[in-house]
Amino acid sequence: MIDAAIVGLGRWGRLLVDSVQGRSNTIRFAKGVTRTAAKASEYCRDKGIELVASYESVLADPKIQAVVLATPHTQHFDQIMAAAAARKHVFAEKPFTLTRAEAEKAIRACQAAGIAVGIGHNRRFLPNTAELKRMITAGELGRLLHVEGNFSADLSGNIDAWRNSRAESPAGGMTSLGIHVIDAMIHLCGPMTEVDARSVRIAMPFDVDDSTMVFLRFASGITGYLGSVAYTGSLWHVRVLGTGGWAEVNAHEGFAMALRGKAQAARTFPPFDSLRAELEAFAAAAAGGPAFPITPDQIVHATGVLEAIVASAAKGRPQAVA
Repeated sequence: MIDAAIVGLGRWGRLLVDSVQGRSNTIRFAKGVTRTAAKASEYCRDKGIELVASYESVLADPKIQAVVLATPHTQHFDQIMAAAAARKHVFAEKPFTLTRAEAEKAIRACQAAGIAVGIGHNRRFLPNTAELKRMITAGELGRLLHVEGNFSADLSGNIDAWRNSRAESPAGGMTSLGIHVIDAMIHLCGPMTEVDARSVRIAMPFDVDDSTMVFLRFASGITGYLGSVAYTGSLWHVRVLGTGGWAEVNAHEGFAMALRGKAQAARTFPPFDSLRAELEAFAAAAAGGPAFPITPDQIVHATGVLEAIVASAAKGRPQAVA
């Protein structure tokens, strides 16, 4: 069992805590830090978390082995670098940083410190995603040709007020939502080489784009596209098409496929706590067990893809992925 500190106790930080506190044999949250302590004091008391005044005090505590960052995107780089300097294992919510250069520097610092690094791409851990990856690896979809995905939701409700700025949410929902599709596509189809993005604000009540779409090219030669609408109902799916047929994951439990010459089929996987799975995988890596399944190279590459999408949307033309 490792003792961790949760940094950021907004809606998502609490979901992370709830997934493991009192339920996991590998990780527990002993301390917490938030910008608005008054709003979190009762919650932390109920969860057995000591609420402390500063991130620096957590890093100085020898009993805390790891930090979990559920903080604004623009703060991640400095917080990860500070964790590396203090030799605390670090799990950061996505995106890891907002630029590839920062991601590379942060990963190097963590590797030099000998600490485990995790990132909040919980959908990587879902059983339906694992089944899609198995089919691709086994060659059941034949030669891959194309991949498409969408992650949309209603971000207009001001759940985390800091998201309501272009600095924190460049390219609209891509920063908070679409980055999950990017990770899934890298996992399933490999690295990307070029993006061509368009992002507009149509109806969002604050100055963040609500409709974003991207055409993709992959190193393998396949094509793809992904979309994210930040002012609509919830939608999550990733579909991979090959010469042998197609298969897709939809929501957390859904799965559909149609192999060539066969009728379309669907199945539903049992409910699965992907937040707990990702935190326990991180804790296992921090304790010297198996490496976290999302590799440092994939973390850096996904950050580079997001940076290229932001640049492409701003310039209105294709952008190479660094």
